[in-house]
Amino acid sequence: MKLFSLMFIIGISLVSFNCNDDEEGSSGSADLFYDMGPNSAPLFNEGTFRAAVRFPRSLIRNFEGETMDRISFFLVNLPNNCLIQIYDEGSTDTPGPLIYEADLTASVRANSWNEHSLDTPITLTDRELWIAVEFTHTDQRNTIGCDVGPAIENGDWVIDLNNQGSWSSYRDFTSNAVSINWNIRGFIE
Repeated sequence: MKLFSLMFIIGISLVSFNCNDDEEGSSGSADLFYDMGPNSAPLFNEGTFRAAVRFPRSLIRNFEGETMDRISFFLVNLPNNCLIQIYDEGSTDTPGPLIYEADLTASVRANSWNEHSLDTPITLTDRELWIAVEFTHTDQRNTIGCDVGPAIENGDWVIDLNNQGSWSSYRDFTSNAVSINWNIRGFIE
């Protein structure tokens, strides 16, 4: 019961202060994430999708004036194309304007945390932030990593760009059949 309580507190706070480098992609003075580590990856049909995590104002304002200099995400199988994107504040269910994008197709690795240092670190304000991984593949594939769940609000956003759909939680996307959190993290220095 104590372990469950500790995991719950960590998940709700969304912030982990790390003092070691045991897991690639987990160093830094403050890490923004919802997941509890990689477990698997859901099967996506062929096409282009975005998986994202949303960090609302209530969390981001705790780091106002600090900078996010890196992001990491876990991939199981390699996509044909892979972009990372960071969005400014939008609505509660749609990100705002794109403020950072990088094509990582040539550098991503399968079954690994993939870390990217931002060309220009982002100074945090009291505005929310969305971090997304866009991936394309030509067949069904398990691409973006996730934990075992259960989903924490804002830890499982997804959009199917093939059908010009709208953003939804992955729970809604799967008609509540799957409850997970994406392995997408931001690092604040």
